[in-house]
Amino acid sequence: MSFILQKETAVPELDSLLRLYRHEPTGARILSVINKDENKVFGITFRTPPRRSDGVAHILEHSVLCGSRKYPVKEPFVELMKGSLNTFLNAMTYPDKTCYPVASTNLKDFYNLVDVYLDAVFYPNLTEYTFLQEGWHYEVDPQTKEFSYKGVVFNEMKGAYSDPEDMHDDLCRRSLYPDTSYGLDSGGDPLEIPTLSYQEFLDFHKKYYHPSNSFIFFYGDDEPERRLALLEEWLAPFGLASIDSLPQAQMRFDEPRYIEYMYQAGEQDQPKAYAAVNWALRGHGDVLHAMQASILFHILTGTSASPLRKALIESGLGEDLAGFGYSEELLQTAFSVGLKGVEPTNVREVEKLIFSTLEALAREGIEKDAIEASLNTIEFALREKNTGRYPRGLAVMLEALNEWLYNQDPIEALAFAGPLEKTKKAYADNPRLFSELIDELLVGNTHRTTVVLLPSPDANKAREEAEKAMLDKARMAFSDAELAQIMRATDELRRLQDTPDSPEALATIPVLSLEDIPKEAPVLPSEPLLLTETPQGSPESALDRQSSIKTGKPSALAFYHELATGGIVYLDLGFSFAKLESRLLPYVSLLGRLLLEMGTDKESYVQLIQRIGINTGGIRSTSVSASRWDSREPSPWFFLRAKALPEKAESLADILIDILTGAR
Repeated sequence: MSFILQKETAVPELDSLLRLYRHEPTGARILSVINKDENKVFGITFRTPPRRSDGVAHILEHSVLCGSRKYPVKEPFVELMKGSLNTFLNAMTYPDKTCYPVASTNLKDFYNLVDVYLDAVFYPNLTEYTFLQEGWHYEVDPQTKEFSYKGVVFNEMKGAYSDPEDMHDDLCRRSLYPDTSYGLDSGGDPLEIPTLSYQEFLDFHKKYYHPSNSFIFFYGDDEPERRLALLEEWLAPFGLASIDSLPQAQMRFDEPRYIEYMYQAGEQDQPKAYAAVNWALRGHGDVLHAMQASILFHILTGTSASPLRKALIESGLGEDLAGFGYSEELLQTAFSVGLKGVEPTNVREVEKLIFSTLEALAREGIEKDAIEASLNTIEFALREKNTGRYPRGLAVMLEALNEWLYNQDPIEALAFAGPLEKTKKAYADNPRLFSELIDELLVGNTHRTTVVLLPSPDANKAREEAEKAMLDKARMAFSDAELAQIMRATDELRRLQDTPDSPEALATIPVLSLEDIPKEAPVLPSEPLLLTETPQGSPESALDRQSSIKTGKPSALAFYHELATGGIVYLDLGFSFAKLESRLLPYVSLLGRLLLEMGTDKESYVQLIQRIGINTGGIRSTSVSASRWDSREPSPWFFLRAKALPEKAESLADILIDILTGAR
């Protein structure tokens, strides 16, 4: 085969063998992650830096999933979901890349999905009607002959520009890189989307959707050689192309910048402002620095007890944090923090508070418990890789891309144990490590912006007038014949949208048969345990797995599930609320917050949060309301969900006892 193995490394942190390849004829990059995870993940990513804010990358992301050479249906995405067991099926546009990931636990289904996605990205049916539908087109009122813009992405971005929170985050990020492609709106500015032509759309695909510009990822328990054999077939028709797609770095600012924007205020009595300070940090390639930076920003804002977060929230200047936090997804990393819900006259006070707090932390140091809590929390999160309902492999792919996309080693990005241990040693040798990083990365960093978003009743007026002027100019430029052609194109688009796919086209979409689906549902191991009270009256720990104790009496029923958890103990404590008065049920979620965010009779809430951070992987509350399987009786439950390493299980139990018996 035509693949050169560039690196092979076992990464214990992922319990995986990683192989990094280069496809010699095209230069395609392949990262193959081999492990026992049945939730297999594939992804193909292209660098797609925009030239202007016309949304071309976003429109193309939508369009390639509107039919292809082998699968000529209007919405393969929708049709696939009808006959697939996929655990993930989507596509995402970022400021400098577009990702197409899929996942499934069923082997046949997985390779069906891979085949459809590879055909979609390399051989899409990019008809002009697809461009009109997904991007933009004119619509003409047959009575008044008035023009308007329509299109899936155009309409989506009109909505995005009406959301002040999303708008503020985007403006904060773009403010740091004004002279690069990152200063543009990769999603598309509704005033610029109509400047994109169909030919430019086709040219963008031809240039960037090429194997020479691709980053291909496999993860899971499928056969590694099958992955390469599949790619060999798909990449064979292509040669090597020279594609200049690496984004340019922003030159450092000599001095900070202050920028104000307006957003359309609603009809609320007291519209509020958004204010955030944003810093451009370093580039990629130094995984030790990246580790230390991620821990620093967790120390500052990661929990309700974090010093910068606490100072901002308790100041009363705003309602909640604003800013996009710590970002590693672009060529130059960044950090952003501030407040939303600020009185417009107080936006400068937010900036002053941020700097006075950071300067004090740099000068006086950070509490030892706060640092140790963040070190433990970050380590726990890295080892656990709890991605919720999303496949673990998807998180691994996105983490790898943080370095890989910028020509750095993706395997180093995933092997976190070394940088983490070096960080712990560096902190042990220099307790002021993180205070010094505050000074270096934030206080003394002139490449920063303060972005303020102010409410205005007329903020949309200028944009509406600009859009109307564009439409009027277009209307005046068209002859009657051209106008008639636009109306015919709109009618044809509607006809195509209303015409169902032919049976022949639908038959091309791969679906699973009953024979492809396991007849038996997976059964989780579950062992009932009877907790008992010791003579002293405290329940024996379920972690001891003792089903009976001669001394003591039964107190509760527990279930032990022996699963591969990466050495982490998970504990759910459930309390039946079946006898709780119905009028009190809406307050159950508030009870959870009160238990975890008010401290105990032994410690303040800051001390409790730090103790949880130092000793556990976190404790959270949740409520479940269902019906009993054998009746229609409601069964409401309240849970405290906790996790810890086995050696910290006793500390976790002590914390839970303090919370349940001594909450303020």
